Amino acid sequence: MSNTGNEQVVEEAEFDFWHFVNCSICHLPFTSSDRGPPVPFWITECGHVLCNNHLKPDQSCARCEAQNIQLVPLHRDLEPPMSDWFRSLPYSLDSIASAVKFQQDTFAGLIRYYRQACSHLSQTCGRIRAERKALRKEVDSLRREMEHLRQRASGFDPAHAQEPSSFSNANGKRPMTDIRDFKASSSPRSIVTPIGPNRITLPLGEQPNFIRQDHGRLPSQGCQPERPGTSRFVE
Repeated sequence: MSNTGNEQVVEEAEFDFWHFVNCSICHLPFTSSDRGPPVPFWITECGHVLCNNHLKPDQSCARCEAQNIQLVPLHRDLEPPMSDWFRSLPYSLDSIASAVKFQQDTFAGLIRYYRQACSHLSQTCGRIRAERKALRKEVDSLRREMEHLRQRASGFDPAHAQEPSSFSNANGKRPMTDIRDFKASSSPRSIVTPIGPNRITLPLGEQPNFIRQDHGRLPSQGCQPERPGTSRFVE
């Protein structure tokens, strides 16, 4: 690393652009020895070097005739960005290469991020397409089932409707019974509840009558069951 720095210093020492700086009009060199310039030099905002002998009092450039230009005294310790104009080309290229590498790494990182995001979104879209396809099949199946049920409902005749009976036959099976035989009822019970008397109490002053119409005997005097072998049983 240090060797590269030393080589760069040597290259800058071998090639010094300041040796080629001169006036744009008379080509007076900025420096012809280790000493400073013989006269003051100026650099214009339009990019020309002028010696003090070719300055115009109307603040115009003697090289391109640009008007109302600004002048900066020319010396080796210029501030950026004008100082970069006088650096050796290899040094400038190294600086540019560093800037290019920095920008390239930034772009590459951003490209990798968006590439991964694009891949993730592609997988998500594929999963959504598969789910959408499965849902479409399910909807089609439900539509066919609804259409089948609608057709059965349209051909249903309540007059011929049957349902299993609540009683079993001799074979232990419940036969189909026509539902027209049953009356509509709000109660789910199938056994008819018998209707009792209007009242179970006697009017005031009335006595209960225990006399039956069959031979005028009381319940206690009813017929006793005859035993087998008797003459009455034979009759």
